Amino acid sequence: MGRGADDADVDAGPLIRAVTFALLVLPHVCAAQGRRAPDMRVVIESEGWHLVGDLALPEDGARGPAVLLLNQAAGNRTAYTELARVLAARGVASLRLDLRGHGESTNLGHFNPGEHARDPMIWDAEQDVLAAHDYLAEHTQVAEGRIAVLGASYSGEEMAEAGREEGYAAAYVALSPGSFSAASITGIDASGVPWLFIASREERFLQEITAAVQVESTTAEVVLLPGVAHASDLLDAHPELAERIADWLVRRLR
Repeated sequence: MGRGADDADVDAGPLIRAVTFALLVLPHVCAAQGRRAPDMRVVIESEGWHLVGDLALPEDGARGPAVLLLNQAAGNRTAYTELARVLAARGVASLRLDLRGHGESTNLGHFNPGEHARDPMIWDAEQDVLAAHDYLAEHTQVAEGRIAVLGASYSGEEMAEAGREEGYAAAYVALSPGSFSAASITGIDASGVPWLFIASREERFLQEITAAVQVESTTAEVVLLPGVAHASDLLDAHPELAERIADWLVRRLR
């Protein structure tokens, strides 16, 4: 069917101009949300290990807070790609790190789950945490005293052990810290900084730890989520969690 007389008389000019304006403005609006400079691949030395990481910095170049993101056992730093984006949108830098024996940090060997009861690639990684923290502390875009650390599963214990040796972080987030020791639980309040624990309600082996944290600490926050997801897998199981963690960190790192 052809157009009627009324259709032919419609002035399309304003509509075209509006669409053109929207097309020009939209990329700038999107770019302003979640803006960050391109990630930079870094290599940090730690007791002979070459630790590979991705450094994400807010694009404005301002000096501000930063978060060190540590992998779970048999995991790697890619689990935190979305969290790094969310943090950058809030003006927070981040370093996603492969701890020794994981991801690309394998110049001295690969971690194989269950191969050793006391695998040094797992239980000596607190030195990696300190080395990565020192790297961030020396960066020109990271503000002094405003570095937080997020650990997942075993790396939650490693970041806590490193903190007992020298208090270095302004806040801690532990995702399913299954190996969290009694000494680390005792050290929560003694650290004098905020702690956030997140785990799934159905992670049976974690129920004792989260209960102990709630009993022994008067300052730690404990969040229990539905399901069985473990450690950094919580971020996939609960897509809103990245925003929740980022908001918590921003408030503590101000």
